[in-house]
Amino acid sequence: MLIAVTSTKGSAGVSTLAVVLAAVWPGDDAPIVVEADCAGGDLGAWHWLPDSPGVATLATQSRTGSVTLDAHLTRLPCGVDVALAPAGRHPATVAVGLLMEANLALWTKERPTIADVGRLEPGAPSAAVVEQADTVLVLARGDEGSLLRLADADLPTGTTRLVLVDGSRYTHAEITERTGLQVAAEVPWDRRAADVVAGRRKVSKAWTRRGLPAAARALATGLATPPTVPTPAVIRSHRGGEV
Repeated sequence: MLIAVTSTKGSAGVSTLAVVLAAVWPGDDAPIVVEADCAGGDLGAWHWLPDSPGVATLATQSRTGSVTLDAHLTRLPCGVDVALAPAGRHPATVAVGLLMEANLALWTKERPTIADVGRLEPGAPSAAVVEQADTVLVLARGDEGSLLRLADADLPTGTTRLVLVDGSRYTHAEITERTGLQVAAEVPWDRRAADVVAGRRKVSKAWTRRGLPAAARALATGLATPPTVPTPAVIRSHRGGEV
């Protein structure tokens, strides 16, 4: 399973939501987060962590046709495993481009994968992550300008869902009518959770019980639970046989 998290404008909290989703994911099959932002990775820089191992080493091994996923992951203090990208735009773009040239199944089949794509950049290698994801979550505020950018954005139809940050004066039906996107969730702008993810606040046992993590829990549960296929009804003929 590959979930891409993106936005149409910077500073929407994409990296924070990606990590929080992984932190509150239900069950024992914990996801990984892959930094696939061609503008450069933030998580390693926030925590003063080296970007190798990370996306670059994962891309290099993927080109061999086999991957030892755990060898390319770094565990953040909040308990989430991340493939870190270089902080600079050029090395990050090269690393993401190489990763997208490899077979996606090599690094998405072992565990659910949440790709932090950052700001949507058409034509960049990160756009291929959005195109190939099973689900795309696009973060946006509910003001008129943000909704207009969503309506104009080149997003995959059928797989893209909207995550509203801090709500909107418009109803979900009105937003869907204007943007063509279904609203998957509403989440608060949560400075406390952002500080935990960025390493500016110590992780407490209760950090996932309120604010953004609490709101994201239902979203994570929905993403982790495959849709049920209704069992076809058995129609019996007047003679007692099944049709």
